[in-house]
Amino acid sequence: MRIILTNDDGIFAAGLTELAKALYRAGHELLIAAPDSDRSCVSHSLVLRQPLFAEKTLIPSLEGVKAYAINGTPCDCVRLAVGNLGFDPDVIVSGINIAANLGSDAVYSGTVSAAIEGFMIDVPSIAVSKDKFTADHMEDAAGYFAEKLPELMEFFSEGPAMLNVNIPNTPRSEYKGVRAARVKLQCYETKYNEEVLPDGRTAYTVKPGKLTVCDPGEDTDEGRMREGYVVITPLTYDITDYSRLGRAKTMFERNAE
Repeated sequence: MRIILTNDDGIFAAGLTELAKALYRAGHELLIAAPDSDRSCVSHSLVLRQPLFAEKTLIPSLEGVKAYAINGTPCDCVRLAVGNLGFDPDVIVSGINIAANLGSDAVYSGTVSAAIEGFMIDVPSIAVSKDKFTADHMEDAAGYFAEKLPELMEFFSEGPAMLNVNIPNTPRSEYKGVRAARVKLQCYETKYNEEVLPDGRTAYTVKPGKLTVCDPGEDTDEGRMREGYVVITPLTYDITDYSRLGRAKTMFERNAE
């Protein structure tokens, strides 16, 4: 297969390197188009008011793979790879992200947004993340994903779509299997930590941790991954609230002719 590989952790991130090595060993043709530095949590942003540059880059241990470091977001990388870098992919793969992209985190994730961008331009796309902010067990996760890819591609038999894959931070031998599950709606603390700097300014930094709790056995992406399963969730970019669309029509079109 022809695969565009990107991420949001940057072109030299361990997750991208291990995944590229696993896919290359499996015989796939790769084009790496990834941010030149960490662009985590940039969501679906694009660079509009400055030029983008795609610099040919050599990634250690991947000398046979064409790679570009791009001074933009993950979505910029996808668009450049498809539109300008001369590569017609069968699938776009974004990852492997260091830390899971579960539930509402997917809204903020550059990793997930890159895959959604691929779906938006009619290319089958997959985001893949491994739990915990560590490179531990990354080679296992990459090898597993590479072997699972043909099965994942069967999901796209009816047309382009997007899958979000989350892998536990354990040795591969401890994966309990695969589950498909909905996203876990999450809530975080809105108040930031505050620190007064020597120059008198107040610095604000994000507080870690969630306010919501994942119940044991919950049939959500977070619940199933915490049990040790690899979790797959189809996502889409249609943000219409269909459950309330009828009410909106009734309220706001009541006097329509």
